[in-house]
Amino acid sequence: MLLLCGTLAQASGGYDHGTPAGKGKWDIDVTINPADAIKNGQSYVVWGFGLTENLDFHGYVSHEAGGTNQIYYGLMQNFYSNDHLDLSTAIGPRHRQNKIDIFFPQLLYTIKLPNDYEIIGSFTNVYNLTNKNNRGMARDVALRIPINLSFAPSYIENIHFTIGAFSGVGLGKWNATYSIDLSF
Repeated sequence: MLLLCGTLAQASGGYDHGTPAGKGKWDIDVTINPADAIKNGQSYVVWGFGLTENLDFHGYVSHEAGGTNQIYYGLMQNFYSNDHLDLSTAIGPRHRQNKIDIFFPQLLYTIKLPNDYEIIGSFTNVYNLTNKNNRGMARDVALRIPINLSFAPSYIENIHFTIGAFSGVGLGKWNATYSIDLSF
């Protein structure tokens, strides 16, 4: 399934959301741009691991079609949660092209819809520590669609296909995104 969806890749995956993984649990999101087929696309593996019920160690590694690799890692704190909405904030460094950015402040959200559908996304300020300048705001929004678990191993709690849009700092345009999201 992942390879079939790879042709949809553009920028990042629709993985930024405000719901923590939960203590001792993993969230893994995957976006694949096979053989760098999409010129501006990226392949991602994103993780969230619940240190507590409301605090995750989270991050990603990615490979851009142009050959650039990057890694981001940090902490995400859920500060509001009810039956309809999760809100979190996060902080962490990103290493890309021999430069370090800090992602802060971040607002990550999950709007919970009926039948396990969700609208997810984030607003992330990117500050370049190397050059000491604020690069601006990155934004994304996506729809998470639940997938039937009948074929999945029992250790997988849920699977979503996520499709959305991403606008990086200084780009002004939105790029289509997708990911396959697994919770363990």
